Amino acid sequence: MVTFKNKLEETVFQVAKDVCGQRAELEHNKVLEIETTNKIETAGFSGPPKKEIDIITAGYAPNVKLLISCKQYSGSKAEPSDIQEWSAVVKIMNKYSAGTIFLGLVISASGFTSGCESWATSSNLALIPPLKGKQTSCEVPTSLQMIRRVLNALTKRLTFPHDDLLVAPGFYNFVYNLTKDFEGRDVQKSDDARYVLIETGWLSSFGELVKTLIGKKITCVIGTTECVGLKLTDNFAFRVVENQIQFGTDDNTPPGKNSEPLCMKNLSNEKCSFSFVKNLVEGQSLTSAADFGTHFEFGLANEINLGFYRNMLHVVRTHNPIDQNLL
Repeated sequence: MVTFKNKLEETVFQVAKDVCGQRAELEHNKVLEIETTNKIETAGFSGPPKKEIDIITAGYAPNVKLLISCKQYSGSKAEPSDIQEWSAVVKIMNKYSAGTIFLGLVISASGFTSGCESWATSSNLALIPPLKGKQTSCEVPTSLQMIRRVLNALTKRLTFPHDDLLVAPGFYNFVYNLTKDFEGRDVQKSDDARYVLIETGWLSSFGELVKTLIGKKITCVIGTTECVGLKLTDNFAFRVVENQIQFGTDDNTPPGKNSEPLCMKNLSNEKCSFSFVKNLVEGQSLTSAADFGTHFEFGLANEINLGFYRNMLHVVRTHNPIDQNLL
């Protein structure tokens, strides 16, 4: 059974698994076995690095791995010694590597003290939250959004020539540019925003919704007096509240009282029961998404489009010819 030293490490590892699949690994060893071209050697660490050799590895084809260190301090920020420690780990991993290139990233939701930037840039270590002369901090959910964005972007970036990422401060700048726009989001809220994260109320986007929800399975369709929505695998949720799209980690508190919404089927808008819709879509994976302004629609694995209006659901079978595949 996998054990985690803190909640941040557990959730970061889950994000890495979501993005990298089986190429995401977790190691809690104070002594590391390093693969070389000839044999397996054992590299021991003494001094500060021996305090914590807890590594989340996000693997990328063909030969790049990202080593992630999770720092969760109560009431304090990560310090230069934390950056120096991880720099030593990454350097030794690269020294004994059998052709694999290792990059390093340190995530500390409480932020970093002054002095961390110079060590990170010179060692080509990425920092989350981003730091360029500012002592920033953020909530854990924001840090997780940052790491998900970075892991997804790195997947695409490594399909192109990437020698620039391997030379300091290339990788540091790559991650900084991906995450700098998160600055201030912990205090930015809006009741009028189209896309909002459930757990925080922060502004979001259609693109982030797609990256977060597509591939999840519907576990339950919900209806209340104020919203319609979905419960999804991995404790995610999706809701339509008035003109607002809410999604993210499920807080199990949708607005309003339980109520069966109006349900329609086919392009002719025939009435159907809520149980009919639930039986049709629950257990299906989300395969696509579209925002039409007046309503939101998911495509499902069983060739059903599930539309969300204000307190109304609409299902259509997309298998052609449509008129011969009515529900």
